Amino acid sequence: MALRTRTLAASMALACAAAVTLGACSSSGGSSANGKVTLNVVGFEGGGTELADIPEINAAFEKAYPNVTINYKYVANSEYEAYNNTRLAAGTAADVLMVNPYYETTWVQQGFLSDLSDQSWVSTLLPKVKPFAQRDGKTYAFIQQNIPIGLYANLDLLKRAGIDSVPTTWPEFLSDLQTLKAKGDGGIEVPNLQGWDAEQLSLALAANLIDTSWGSKYDSGGSTWAATWSPVIDKLKQLLSSGYVDGKTMNGIDPFVQGPADFASGKYAFFVDGAWDLSHYKQTASFNFSLNPFPGGAAGSTPKTFTFIGSGWSVYSQSPNQTAAKEYVAFMAQPAQDSAYLAAESSFTTLTDVPSPHVAASAPVYNAFSAGDTSPSQIEFIADPDSENKFKPQLTALFSDPSKPDAALLSALDQQIPKTASK
Repeated sequence: MALRTRTLAASMALACAAAVTLGACSSSGGSSANGKVTLNVVGFEGGGTELADIPEINAAFEKAYPNVTINYKYVANSEYEAYNNTRLAAGTAADVLMVNPYYETTWVQQGFLSDLSDQSWVSTLLPKVKPFAQRDGKTYAFIQQNIPIGLYANLDLLKRAGIDSVPTTWPEFLSDLQTLKAKGDGGIEVPNLQGWDAEQLSLALAANLIDTSWGSKYDSGGSTWAATWSPVIDKLKQLLSSGYVDGKTMNGIDPFVQGPADFASGKYAFFVDGAWDLSHYKQTASFNFSLNPFPGGAAGSTPKTFTFIGSGWSVYSQSPNQTAAKEYVAFMAQPAQDSAYLAAESSFTTLTDVPSPHVAASAPVYNAFSAGDTSPSQIEFIADPDSENKFKPQLTALFSDPSKPDAALLSALDQQIPKTASK
C-alpha cells in the first residue's frame, strides 16, 4: 500500500499536466467545475476489506483538482442496489456511481446514467471490454476491472497429500479430489449461498467446454442453453453425486465471508474464487497458494481461465456537477491511478495504455490470459440485466438435487432469460 501511495504521489505532476486542459491544476487553483464543488461518489469497493487503493486515489484527485472535495461513500455489496435505487428514484443519487454490467444495464434503461461517449479514455478501452461499457452504441461507463476467476490451490495441503502439482485437466482434478477424500482432507469448497459460487464454477467449466462466442450470440438467437450447456451441468453433477461436493451444505455457506475464511484457514485444497481475494489470502493464509486456470477440459487439453467484467464508474445523469464527475471518471482512467487500482485488486487491465499487474501467486492465470487461453464471462454478454439472478437459482436447485435432468434445467433458462438484439 505504501509503495503504491508513493507512486501516486510521484505521478501528481503528470496528473496535473494531463489535466491542464481541464483547468484542474491552474495557478489559481480553479477547477473546470465552477467554484467549489463537493463531489459525492458511491462504491461497493473502497471500504471494508476491499479498499482497492481508492482512498489514496481520492486524495490524489483532490490534489489535482483543489476546488473539488470528494465525499466518498462505501456501501457493502449486499446493500448497494437498494441503497442506490432509493436515491435514484428520489433524484438524490451520488454524482459518480460505481457500477458493474448489471447496474449499468439497468440504470441506462431507466435513464439514470450520462452518455460518456465523448470522453478521451473511450478510445483506449480494449476491444473485448468496450461492449460491456456501451449500450446501443453509446458509452456509459469506464470499465476498470477485468477480473480473473479461477481455481485457488493450497499447495502445502496438496503436497502433504502426495500431489505434486495443481491439476490441469478434469481427469487429473477428479483423481486429486479422490486422493484428498481418501486421506480425510477437504477437496473443493463451493460456498453457494444464493448460487454465487456454483455460477463461478459453471463459468469456469464453460471457459473450457463452451465456444467463446456463445454469450455474444445469445441475444441474436444464435445460441441457446439447451443445445450447448449439458457438458457443464454434467460435470457439476459429477462433483455432487460423487460426494466431492456436499451441495445441500454448500447452499448454506456464504461465499464472501465464510467461504474465503474456510479456505484461508487451510480447510480445503481448492476454491473457485476471484483475484480480488489474493491480497486477503496473502495476509491471512499460513500456506503457499496459487490461482490457476480451471482444469475443466479433457486429458491432454490446456486449461483456460475466464474473466469477469467487474466494477467501473458512471456519472449520474441528473448530477448538477457533470463536469467534475466526468473529470473524476477520467482521472480513474489515467495510467497512474488505474495501475494502482489494478494492483490492489490483482485485476487484468481494460485499457490499451495500462499493463496488467503481474502477481507471483496468480502467475498461472496471468500466463493463460497472456497466451489467449481465456474466455469471457458468458453470462455477462446477455442483455437481460437479470440473467444472473435467473441462472443462480437453477444451480442452487441442482446442488440440492443433482438428479434434476439437464433438459429441465437448461430449457428453463432458455424460457426465463429472454433474447434481445438491443444492448
